[in-house]
Amino acid sequence: MDRFLIIGTAGHVDHGKTQLIQALTGISTDRLKEEKERGISIELGFAYLTLPDGRKAGIIDVPGHEKFVRQMLAGASGMDIVLMIIAADEGVMPQTLEHLAILDILKIQKGIVVLTKVDLVEPEWLDMIEQDTREILKSSFLSDAPYCKVSSITGEGIPNLLETIIKLLEKTEGKRADLPARMPIDRAFSIRGFGTVVTGTLISGTFQKGQEVSIEPGGLTTKIRNIQVHGQQVDNAYAGQRAALNISNLAVDDIQRGANLVVSGHFTVGQVLDVEIYNLPSEKRAIKQRQRIHFHVGTSETLGRIHLLDQEELAPGEKGYAQIILEEPVLAAKGDNFVVRFYSPVTTIGGGTVLGMAALKQKRFKEKVLNEFRIKAEGSISDLIKKELSFPLSLDEIRKKTALATDEINQDLTMMQNDQIIIALSDEGQEYYWLMDSAKDWGNKTSAEVEKYQKNNPLRGGVGREELKKILKIDLPLRKWQLMLEWGYVNQYYRLSSSQVESAADIALPDTIRNQLDTLRKTWEEAGLNPPAPESVLGKLGIQISKFPDYAGFLTTKKIWLSVSGYYFSAAAIEVAKKLLVEYLESKGQITVSEARDCWQTSRKYAVPLLEYFDSINVTQRNGDIRVLS
Repeated sequence: MDRFLIIGTAGHVDHGKTQLIQALTGISTDRLKEEKERGISIELGFAYLTLPDGRKAGIIDVPGHEKFVRQMLAGASGMDIVLMIIAADEGVMPQTLEHLAILDILKIQKGIVVLTKVDLVEPEWLDMIEQDTREILKSSFLSDAPYCKVSSITGEGIPNLLETIIKLLEKTEGKRADLPARMPIDRAFSIRGFGTVVTGTLISGTFQKGQEVSIEPGGLTTKIRNIQVHGQQVDNAYAGQRAALNISNLAVDDIQRGANLVVSGHFTVGQVLDVEIYNLPSEKRAIKQRQRIHFHVGTSETLGRIHLLDQEELAPGEKGYAQIILEEPVLAAKGDNFVVRFYSPVTTIGGGTVLGMAALKQKRFKEKVLNEFRIKAEGSISDLIKKELSFPLSLDEIRKKTALATDEINQDLTMMQNDQIIIALSDEGQEYYWLMDSAKDWGNKTSAEVEKYQKNNPLRGGVGREELKKILKIDLPLRKWQLMLEWGYVNQYYRLSSSQVESAADIALPDTIRNQLDTLRKTWEEAGLNPPAPESVLGKLGIQISKFPDYAGFLTTKKIWLSVSGYYFSAAAIEVAKKLLVEYLESKGQITVSEARDCWQTSRKYAVPLLEYFDSINVTQRNGDIRVLS
C-alpha cells in the first residue's frame, strides 16, 4: 500500500505560514471571515500538495498565536513532517520555541526550517538570522534539518522548497495501516442534503464506505455514508490521509470536540492513564504531585491532575512514571504522545507517552507498580503480551489491550507457544491465550482453595463452580471460566463433577461425622418407608438442624438415601418398595393409592410421592386414580 503523509506548519504568529501554503499549493487555508479580516489563522487550515507521481500529501496549517495553542496541538498530532516557519525579519520568537517544544514532545522526527519573507531583508541580515536560528535549534530534532529561504510574495525559493519537501517525504515512514482504524476529529459540521461530516487525519487503519463505526468517548454508533479525500469521492480512507467522512444518524451537537472516529471494540476510554512523563528542560518550575494541568492527546483537551509514582516532584529536564487523573474520559492508546500545560498561566510544561489506560489509581513508590510501568515503557512485544495474559485472552482482546498489530501479536504468540511460554484454550474455533506460569499459579491456588473448602465443609464433597469463582474473586464470562476449569481438571489440579469442583486428594471424613452418618443410615434403613422427622434424630447425634441438608446431600450423593418430593428414604427401602409394587401389579394388574399404602405399610403422606416417583422412572403409569405397569 502507498504511504500517505501529512505535512504540517509551525511557528510564531504572522511569520507567513498560511501565505507559504498558498504559494506552494494555490490553496488558501484561511476559511473564516475573522481570519481573513485579522490576517491570522484561528482554526486549523487544510490543503494538499500534489506530488510528482500524482499522489497528494495533506497539509495542516496551524495557528501561530499563543491564544490558539490548543488548535495547534490538535493539528500537530497528525503531522509526519513539519515546516518550521521563521520570518527572516524577526527570527525566532516565543511561539517558535513553544511550537518547537510541542513538536519535540509529540516525537515528530523530520522537518524543514523555512526562513520566510526574505524579500524584506538584506542578505547580511538573512545570514545573521540563519546563524542565530541554527544556534537555537542545534539541540532540537531540527538540528540537522535542511534550511530553505523563500518569499511567498515573489516566489523566490519556492521551487527549491518543493524539491526539499519531496525528498524528505521519500525518507519518511507512513502511519500504521495494519492497526485498527482511528481518526481524531478536528472538525464537525453539517452539509444540507448530506448531514453530519467529520474531518481529521487517520492515524491508523482504514475506513471503508458503508462501515459501522463509533464515536468515542461516548460510544455512539454510526455508519460511514461517503468519504472524501482532498475533495474527491473515494471508497476508502487510509492511515496518513486527511479525510472528510459523511456519517449517519448523528447531529453535529452529538460530537464533542476532541472525539475520535474508531472501528468499534478496539480502543479503551477512561479517566486514569498510565504514562511516562517529561518536564521540559526549558521549564523553570518543577511538576509537583497533584499538579493541575491541561492534558492534550490527539485533538482533545481535558483538565486533570498528575499523580507522580516514582518522584516527589519532576524537575525540569527529568522523566518519570505517573498517572494522569482526568476530569472527563478520553480515548487514548498505548504509544500515544501527549502534551501537558499548566492550568494557570496556560503554558506548555511537558508531555510524554501513554503506556495504557488504568482502572485504578496506583500507590506511590511501590516497586511492583514501577516494574509494571517499566515493562509497559521498555518491554519487547513479547513482554507486553505476557503482561496481559494473567488470565486467558482472545487475539482481539490482546490487540485492544496492547495496541499492537495483528501480525505482530500472531508472530509472538506462535513463538511463545512453541517455547511453551503460553498455552492456548480452544472453544468452537476461538483461541484464548494464557501465560503458562499464570495458569500453573492459578491451578495451584485453585487446588488449595478447593481442598480448604472441603476440609471446612467435609460433607459437601466439593465446591460449586460459581461459588468457587466468588471465592477466587474472579469476574470472567462463563465460557472462559469453564475453559479454565477444564484445563485445571485435565492437568489434575482437582476433579470435576457435573456442578462441583472436588479436591484431587482423597479427604477423609472426621471420625465424628462418619459415625453420625452411619447412625443416620441405620436409622433410616430401620424406618423403611416411614422415615423419621429429622429433628427427632439430629438432637441425639449432636447435629444442628441447619446442617441436615449437608448430611442429607452427602448420603444422597453416595446413593445411600434417595430424595423423593422433599422426603429422604433409605435407597434400600426404595428397592424393597419397587419389588413389592411390581409383584402386586403383576398379580392384580392395577393399584390405587390406598392399596399401595397397605402394601408398603406406610401412610398416604409417603405413598403418594412414592407412586409419583415410580411414575417418573417409568415403573408405573397413571390412569386416573389407578396405576398399572409401564
